[in-house]
Amino acid sequence: MVEEEVKKTFASKKSKHLERGIAFPCTISVNNIMGHFSPLMDESQLLEDGDVCKIMCGAHFDGYSSNAATTMVVGDGPVTGRKADVVLAAWNAFQAAQRKIGEATTNTGVTEVIQQICEEFECNAVEGVLSHKIKRHIQDGNDVIINRATGTQNVAEFTFQAGDVIGLDVFVSTGEGKPREHEARCTVFKRELEQVYNLKMKSAREFFVEVNRRFPTLPFSIRSMKN
Repeated sequence: MVEEEVKKTFASKKSKHLERGIAFPCTISVNNIMGHFSPLMDESQLLEDGDVCKIMCGAHFDGYSSNAATTMVVGDGPVTGRKADVVLAAWNAFQAAQRKIGEATTNTGVTEVIQQICEEFECNAVEGVLSHKIKRHIQDGNDVIINRATGTQNVAEFTFQAGDVIGLDVFVSTGEGKPREHEARCTVFKRELEQVYNLKMKSAREFFVEVNRRFPTLPFSIRSMKN
C-alpha cells in the first residue's frame, strides 16, 4: 500500500523519476518481542485477544524519510492491569520527550524525562534503544538520544539545533528493560554502504541488484523481494 500511495504524490512528468518508496518495512511485534518483527507469510502467526502489538512502518520521498509507530492491544474490551500501565507509560514518555526536544536543550534531558515518566507507571525504559538524528538517505545519524542511560551504556551529549529532524524511539517494558535475542529469525536488513561484496552465486547477485535498485540506503524486509 505504501508503494502504491507514494506513486500518487509528486506524480508530474517533471518528478516521475523522483526516488520514493518504503523507508522502513511494516513490522508488527507482539507482546515480549520488542521490535522489527516482520515475518514471511509461512512464518506468520494469528493475533489473539489481549496481544500487545507494536506497529511500525515508514515512507520516503527523495531520500527524506518518516517513520510512524503506535501500540495497540488486540480486542474491543478495556485494557487494564500491567498492559495498560506499559502502554500509557510509553505514550506519556513519548509526549514528554517531544516537549523536551527544542533549541538549546540536550539529549541528556530527553533521556532523563523518559525514565522519570516510566517510573511513575512502575515500568522501565528499555536499555540499548537509540533515537537518531535523521538526514537525507540516513535514518541512523551519529547524534543520538539513548532511551535509558546506565553505568555501561551512555552516549555523548549534544545540543539540539533548529531544523534537526529526530526519529524518536521510545520503548518501555513491564520487566527489567533488558532485551535479549529471540529465537525468531531476522528478516529486516539494511545495506552496509562501507562493505564491499564479492558474490559468486547468480541468485545472490540478482538479489543484490534488486536491493541496490529499490533499497540502496534504507531498511527493507526480505519479504519485499520478488524471489
